Amino acid sequence: MNIIESIKSILKKPIVKVFLAFSLLTFIASTLVLHFERNTNPSEYTSFWDSIWWALVTVFTVGYGDIRPITFGGRMVAIVVMFAGISLLSLITATISSIFVSKKIREDQGLESIKYENHIIICGWNNRAESIIDTIFLLSKQKQPKIILVNELPEREINTVLDKFRKNRVKFIRGDYTRNAPLERANIKDADAVILLPDLSQIDFSSADDKTLLATLNIKSSYSKLKVIAFIMNKENEVHLKRAKADEIFISDQFADFIIASNVLEPGLTNVLSEILNPKGKNTISSLPIPTKFKGRKYEELFQHFKTQHKFLLLGVVSEVESIGVSDFLSSDTSHLDAFIEKKLKEAGKGLGEENKVIVNLNPDDDYIIQENENAIVLK
Repeated sequence: MNIIESIKSILKKPIVKVFLAFSLLTFIASTLVLHFERNTNPSEYTSFWDSIWWALVTVFTVGYGDIRPITFGGRMVAIVVMFAGISLLSLITATISSIFVSKKIREDQGLESIKYENHIIICGWNNRAESIIDTIFLLSKQKQPKIILVNELPEREINTVLDKFRKNRVKFIRGDYTRNAPLERANIKDADAVILLPDLSQIDFSSADDKTLLATLNIKSSYSKLKVIAFIMNKENEVHLKRAKADEIFISDQFADFIIASNVLEPGLTNVLSEILNPKGKNTISSLPIPTKFKGRKYEELFQHFKTQHKFLLLGVVSEVESIGVSDFLSSDTSHLDAFIEKKLKEAGKGLGEENKVIVNLNPDDDYIIQENENAIVLK
């Protein structure tokens, strides 16, 4: 029954109807002209393929003239094919144009699926969103990232945003990002990361973190390996986001206290931080791959390499460690032994989650040995 319904659905599409009409016209015209011309004009109409060739040339008004009807019946068929062909060609052109225009309109309205891969999905919207997008493009100097926005902004506002980033391959999906449908249209399964912003465009300040938490739970339950970066307004909600397995959590104005205090107690430090954190500044902090030959060697050797070869200041190393999940080594029979192992591992706090952990090691000892999975943190 499902196959029959699928066939009916396909046949209802305008482009399929036009194609079937075109095929039917070609078949009928080819059959009739072959019937009239086979005996009178055998040198040109030797097979059914010759009559199909003539019908296609006539329908598309190419007019090669290599095959032509000479009988009264054949020419009457040609006249019908000419008129029907002009109408069908106009209909084909209009149908194809309508499909592309409709697709473009749906895409602009955020209703079309987007087949990006290795992209960044930004869910929610607030006054920091445009600045975050700008900064992503400024920091991605070598390969421009692909970004999909998922929110429910009014059409006029989202069009302004899309116009600003028209050259940067920023796309838009309209919908509630706590639900699966909009995220699937954004091809979340092939995304590199999801950024969850407090959606102050639709809900009030106090409820923004609740929606971020719900979205994190929904995404992590289906895509446990996907990196989720959550931005929250209230520090008290940080513990809930950690339990929801958000990979990174940022709190609104979390560094404001430190910056204000340091500006009083250590004048000049604020200017240093502003310079380092400014994506347009001369000096920026970056994470770079460590050359293979330095893996297993001392930190001081890597420090000298970046200093002498690149004029970079090595600040430390960073690594992403994949946690081992219980499902990676327990069997599927849910035996008492498996349950006992799981219980003991959880009691010992031995990384049972599916998420990855980022470990930062700033200014390690000179004799620290560089590990295989580490990247260098440098000040350019």
